[in-house]
Amino acid sequence: MIVSESGAILLYLGRKSGALMPRDLAGEAQVLRWSVAALNTIEMPLLALWFVDMSGGKAPKPSEALHRWSEQRLGQLDGWLATGSSSRPKSSRRRHPDDARSRGGTDQNLLKPYANILAYRERCTERQAWKRTFRRRS
Repeated sequence: MIVSESGAILLYLGRKSGALMPRDLAGEAQVLRWSVAALNTIEMPLLALWFVDMSGGKAPKPSEALHRWSEQRLGQLDGWLATGSSSRPKSSRRRHPDDARSRGGTDQNLLKPYANILAYRERCTERQAWKRTFRRRS
């Protein structure tokens, strides 16, 4: 098994060790809560600031640097979703665990060049579970 992404690696090792992840549901929920907070709430603005600073002020605007970074990451995700070949049948393309993802929140123009990301989003949002969740949330 290959585990990538720092948060996933830490959670995997925590659970595998038996000593780093609480065995009770409430304790595990706290580890998950703080791990997600570290990766999303804390790391993202710091990483964005680091990236803008790393560009050395060469980008006319910080938003341009962040757009380039986003495009790079979206390109990597799009390639990963394609599993190396768009000629593969749809059933053999990479799929992801069930989740409820919104169609909103992302600049649609940013995603246009990434057919595999758009297809993944479409698979997620066409699921009946997503539709029920979205209706309840609205």
